[in-house]
Amino acid sequence: MHRLSPWAGGLLALVVCTAACGAQTPAPTTIDAATRREVVDSLATRLVRMYVDADTGRMIADKLRARLAAGAYDSASDPRRFSDLLTSDLQSVNGDKHLSASYAPGAAGSGGPRPVPPGGAPQNDVARRDHWGLGRVDVLPGNVGYMKVNGFDGSPAAIAATAGALKYLEGTDAMIFDFRGMGGGSGQQSNYLISHFVSADTVPSLLVVDRFRGTRRVRYTLASVPGLRRTDVPIWILIDRGTASAGEDFSFVLQQLGRAKTVGDRTAGAGHNNGIFPIAAGFSASISLTRVSDARTGKEWERVGVQPDIRVNPGDALIVAHLAALDSLQRSVADPAQRAAVATARVSVEAQAHPHAVAGKALVSYTGTYEGGRVIALEGGTLVYRRDASRPPRALVAVNDSTFVLNNAIQVTFERDASGTMRMVQRLADGSLFVIPRLGDVPGELAP
Repeated sequence: MHRLSPWAGGLLALVVCTAACGAQTPAPTTIDAATRREVVDSLATRLVRMYVDADTGRMIADKLRARLAAGAYDSASDPRRFSDLLTSDLQSVNGDKHLSASYAPGAAGSGGPRPVPPGGAPQNDVARRDHWGLGRVDVLPGNVGYMKVNGFDGSPAAIAATAGALKYLEGTDAMIFDFRGMGGGSGQQSNYLISHFVSADTVPSLLVVDRFRGTRRVRYTLASVPGLRRTDVPIWILIDRGTASAGEDFSFVLQQLGRAKTVGDRTAGAGHNNGIFPIAAGFSASISLTRVSDARTGKEWERVGVQPDIRVNPGDALIVAHLAALDSLQRSVADPAQRAAVATARVSVEAQAHPHAVAGKALVSYTGTYEGGRVIALEGGTLVYRRDASRPPRALVAVNDSTFVLNNAIQVTFERDASGTMRMVQRLADGSLFVIPRLGDVPGELAP
């Protein structure tokens, strides 16, 4: 079956300049009424010609012209203040978050010199220090992969960094992608990441209709990806009101394909594809060019956002998704030892999220030296475990008054035997029990 090339533009703001852009005048430090009128007229003309919906484009253009005529911009001699006022008015008609005006005299086609990044560093070095939009990559208790994504850079280096992160997480049994506050970027990178979690038979993921260019295209997932293609691994995506544009693309597509559950709050609702166009005197505007929807159902996320499958306070989304992932693994894992390990990890994660307070007298009663040189001590109000007196301490997380979790993998219960002697019963990751009697007090050098 013939497939169109994957949509490379994505939800990425591209600098676009046609012959109609015209020559740009030098960027001023202050602007007068004539400049403001020139900017509004140029921007309004572009909205009428290019905006994704013709009628709405005319309404927005009329709003700007009316505001100019009413004197709403008369006091805006600072070009940056003027761009802020324009942005507010651009978005006031229909809430399109991809509409904006900016004062960027160094931008391509704006008539001014290109800016040097802070400190004079080359742009690729700035991106490197930002890790190409990738944040923390980790393996959480229970062998759950975690990837925090701050943005889709879209560069070859960003794609390579993403591939490296996925390679590191290939051995995990579930995946959590953290897109909270992810403001957008490259749709190409979004599609690249999506393609690792769907079948090799390319899948139609988005329909992109471009009124300005008169095109109608279907974006398909990639037929081949480097590394492992993980079609069955369960996925959770953390979202909030700050998840926008290409971040919504990723969340929306995997949710619509039934490959992921979203956790948190609804997203920003920035569902158009935009271009950046120079206007006049150092001003540029972001204008929405396309309507983006599910290729099968026609469903969009513009204005309404991607709705969470599990609605929780975004600050709690990670713990909720992690527990959901562990619950899923407990149901699906066949090996009893692995299932027991997942169960212990879940108990630990729950205990850390909702700490149980144990009375100090009880904690003191658990301290001492145990068989094999093991030491249980109280440090700073926290019960800690040492394999022997020379080892560093590891915190015991309380599940209830007598049971704790060590290293997210071992349950430790303190109890007295028939003679009244304290003992420590360890439930190991495979579910087996190991009873360790208390032999004496905490060594003097470790006593509080």
